[in-house]
Amino acid sequence: MSDLISVAAIKDLLTECPICTEHFDDSTRIPRRMPCCVQSICQPCLETYSGGNTTISCPICRHQHNLPGGVTSLPKETVILKTLDYLKIQKGLRLPCTDCPDKETAQAQCDNCGVFLCSVCLTAHKRNVTTKTHTIVTFDEMKGRPVQSFRRRHQCSQHQQPLQFYCHTCSKVVCVSCTVVDHDKGKGHKVASVDEAHQELSKSTEDIFAKMYVKPETLDKTEAKLMQNLENIEMSKRVATDDINKTFDNLINELKQRRSVLLSDVERKSAQNLKLTEDALESKRDLQARIKLSIEYAKQMRSKADMIEDLQVTASSAASLSTMLEKENAFLVRAGVNFVEANIHHLRDSIKAVGMIRSVTFSPTDRPNTLPDSEAYNAIVLEPAECPAAMEMDLKLCKGEITCPMLEWDPGTAWRGISVSGQVVTNTPPTTPSPDTGCQIQEMPSVLASRPLMVRKNPGQQCIYQLNLEFTVKENVPEKCMMLETALTPTPVDTPFNQRTGLSVRFVACDKHKQQLCLWVAYNNTILSDIPLTKNRAGQSYDLRLCLLLNGANNKLSVINAADYTVYTAVTDVDFDRPMWVMMNLCYPGTAHVRGELISGHNVTGSFNDYRR
Repeated sequence: MSDLISVAAIKDLLTECPICTEHFDDSTRIPRRMPCCVQSICQPCLETYSGGNTTISCPICRHQHNLPGGVTSLPKETVILKTLDYLKIQKGLRLPCTDCPDKETAQAQCDNCGVFLCSVCLTAHKRNVTTKTHTIVTFDEMKGRPVQSFRRRHQCSQHQQPLQFYCHTCSKVVCVSCTVVDHDKGKGHKVASVDEAHQELSKSTEDIFAKMYVKPETLDKTEAKLMQNLENIEMSKRVATDDINKTFDNLINELKQRRSVLLSDVERKSAQNLKLTEDALESKRDLQARIKLSIEYAKQMRSKADMIEDLQVTASSAASLSTMLEKENAFLVRAGVNFVEANIHHLRDSIKAVGMIRSVTFSPTDRPNTLPDSEAYNAIVLEPAECPAAMEMDLKLCKGEITCPMLEWDPGTAWRGISVSGQVVTNTPPTTPSPDTGCQIQEMPSVLASRPLMVRKNPGQQCIYQLNLEFTVKENVPEKCMMLETALTPTPVDTPFNQRTGLSVRFVACDKHKQQLCLWVAYNNTILSDIPLTKNRAGQSYDLRLCLLLNGANNKLSVINAADYTVYTAVTDVDFDRPMWVMMNLCYPGTAHVRGELISGHNVTGSFNDYRR
């Protein structure tokens, strides 16, 4: 009978190598336990992967292992070997005797020793003084027993003694001789009996498995989120492609319209010049014909006239002839139209700075202690974080000491429930919400500017932009509730709360000034000023124009009232080494109607000297 076990007999058990899918056996395809994975791999596959080297990369998880003794130094997987022996007994296949040198076919097993015995060795085992009291189980009796009751001999490969102890220090089952030689307690090894170690490790293993039973549910949720992320990425690709085509199609249409206007101007002005030139040409030809006719007429008249008649003719035609001579010079010398390439270089500079494709990533970050675990708190990473062409354009647009960057809100990052149009954002829900591309802020009605601000320290660059903020209260705002926030932060966060890093300017229902809506200015989440602005009541409206001045020369950041140029707060020792993102957070529409407008570039009003005060 063949020693091989049928696939049907083992299909529900872990008796196949996960790499080559061949059946394990105890002679050639010996299962070796990898220290990094739960699964075992057959010895030939491990030898193939190692290539004879002492370093091997696990074929399953790619973890690197240093095996000075080679693949054979990895432990055999005794559970699989025991299962193979059990299946052979169940199928009536041959098992060799453990004790006899001839390896005769075994017929029984000693429950105490775990050895397989042929008929001769069985008789000797029963006659031996040491083993005659052992319990013997025949293979026929084993066929009705479960695999858990089937024992296998556990023997130290070095000392050929039973494995009775466990070394916690080395995580290895050892024999009594090992505890004296290699695993001596005096050398710092922690050794316990197999029973004690099993009870201790079983408890910790049960705890691990209890968590592992829950882990698949978490992984299922994570998988669902990742699948949603895949869909969002594909959606973001389609939306970005459509937006690019739409934007540039509009630009192309505007360029075509401008070309049509210029071509029409060419036609109109050329027609005017042509009319003038054609009229001059016709007048010249008419004059030329009149002169020729007058000369011929006078010549014939004078040839037939006497002295008195000639005098009369000459005197009467002198004025007419003089007039014709004067008209000789009254015509256009040259005329034409030419195309003036006005502002073309500005347009080319603008084209270089138009648009930017970046990856928007939301990643969990250190959360405040006050934020529940159920709330998301994700760092927003936007790459590339700079747009050099646009910043160079800022410098060209404003040659003075203060630059006025061109800023607008980025609808791609905006919370889906707010409306964004260029420089204006409101908490009014859009008519058609934008598709979920995975780039939108999720936790609060928020939006980021299209690009960050970069302030150069050397030379000391100053950068300014303005925000026009408006709100109308619909219902009394609860204490400490934030109606809107504008932030200037190097690390924007998708959060249900305010921005905790960098500058934060907030409209808040203040608990200090009762029944008042106040302006809080904070830096790195420390309140620097608390200024009452208006009453906290339904129907109350308020407008505020803020200017923010970033001074790279002295690392100073000023929050200025653009109405009278007073400084609300000035922050020193600001780190301008990183890009600073302009951000707006708005309350939900049920509380108030909120509007925030970015004023930048040439639209910034007021005297720069006033801002510098």
